[in-house]
Amino acid sequence: MSALPVNSPIQRLDFDILWCIVKINADMFEDYGALETTLATSRVCHSWRSFMLSTTSIWAHLFDLDHGLWRTARGRRELIRRSGKALLWMKTNKYSPCTRDVLTVIGKQWGRIQKLEVTIRYGSGRLAQWSVLLRPAPHLESFDIIYTWDCGKENHIFTSLFGGSAPMLRELRFSGHRHTFSTAPSSWLRQLCSMDLSVELTVSEMLKVLMSTNNLVNLRLDLTRVGHTTSTCSLVSLPKLAHLNVNFAAALTPHTLALLDHIYIPPTCSLTFAAQSIDLWEIDKKITSTPIIRTLSAYAQSHFVDHTPQKLWLTIVVGSFILKTASHPDGPTFEFSVDFSLEQMIPTHTLTTLLREFSLPGLSDVTWCGIRITGVKRPIPVFTTFMTCLPSVKTIATDKYSLRHLRAWSLRKDADTGPRIGFPVLKTLKLLSFHSPALAADGVRDPVSKFVKARIMRGHAIGVIDFTEETLDVLPNMALLRKAVGLKVRWRQRGVGEIREYICSTAPPQKVNKWVTPNSQITGSGRAS
Repeated sequence: MSALPVNSPIQRLDFDILWCIVKINADMFEDYGALETTLATSRVCHSWRSFMLSTTSIWAHLFDLDHGLWRTARGRRELIRRSGKALLWMKTNKYSPCTRDVLTVIGKQWGRIQKLEVTIRYGSGRLAQWSVLLRPAPHLESFDIIYTWDCGKENHIFTSLFGGSAPMLRELRFSGHRHTFSTAPSSWLRQLCSMDLSVELTVSEMLKVLMSTNNLVNLRLDLTRVGHTTSTCSLVSLPKLAHLNVNFAAALTPHTLALLDHIYIPPTCSLTFAAQSIDLWEIDKKITSTPIIRTLSAYAQSHFVDHTPQKLWLTIVVGSFILKTASHPDGPTFEFSVDFSLEQMIPTHTLTTLLREFSLPGLSDVTWCGIRITGVKRPIPVFTTFMTCLPSVKTIATDKYSLRHLRAWSLRKDADTGPRIGFPVLKTLKLLSFHSPALAADGVRDPVSKFVKARIMRGHAIGVIDFTEETLDVLPNMALLRKAVGLKVRWRQRGVGEIREYICSTAPPQKVNKWVTPNSQITGSGRAS
């Protein structure tokens, strides 16, 4: 470690900035190498080392018990010493069994632990060796446990956690088997603000747990298998719920939706429904999948009544369908996604059902739309029906290949009214990934120009094409630059932060050499004035 000059850049670094950098790099729950990075940072110079060694909370939040330092008595003593008396963050998720030394550290420091993430695997010790988890936890605020061992004997660890006393606990993530779970209420359930459950329970068992969690703000349920419901199930009210995330993992069945029928969801709650790793044979059951999709679209429409969407994202790619809406930047959102196992093609009838059921009147006020479509043949079934629900779109963000689908739809003809145009008030086309490689099956050259010129011919010219999502050396060679008179093209030159704007047909594009501001006007020569 060297003594750096007083006027070196490192020595002049503002304390608040240094503290922010250290905290970001010391997040072991996001970065497996956080402890190693922090140790290296503490050796940069004497002033940094002095600052970091005197800040006990840095080391108290780095009890990564899977790191090699914890395997030696010297390493354990030093890291514990550096943590002082600060509250501790701990984690141990190794695939190998936990050592006695790790269990000893957790046991001795139990009263100081504020955040704990632990995985109990086969061979990690019987429940008796993890008896520390059954002791009162006076300072524990966040607890994440994954119990992978389903031996059928270690029953009811959930009920016994913390001896029923964890007064500061606010976040819980529990993933395990039925044999490690019981639905008997615990006093600390009522204090939880965030809960993530991944365990195979029946609807009635899950509802029994939720009845004790009326203060929840965030709830995530992984419904791998949910048993049949009964008529005796009561309605559960979660009045403070702001985010509900339901994952139908490999099991998109009516029984999984029965749970939602028994939960009162506040109108201000964001909704996320995800069907992951779905097999084609599962979704091919039209008699099952169609009612489920229809039910979820009903949740969407109900959500739109309280929160009129302003933005919409639609993604249709090989193995995945995603629809997401937002009302305003900080407002509630709605999202529904289906991911197929092995990245299989979405069956035509399934895609038809999805687009038809989500063609909702609540989308009529959407003004911004992001669309990505790949690996789907044109024309897409019922695409017209869905897009007709978006008459107020002023901005579309898409790539040039997805644009082919929009062009094919927007130039449709109606037998009664003659030629029509899609997106009648469209003003801005935002192009993403313009330099992505051409698709093997793509037979449309210059799709951007074709889209723009077709709208001009029908009296619905757009005002702006925006390439600013990526940097370009020069403007792309597109026919619209010569023919779309007055169209503004905005782009960023590689290595330059300012946005350049060119007005089509005012001058050769390569001669545009002045930066413009929102108040600038471009003359016929292409220069800002």
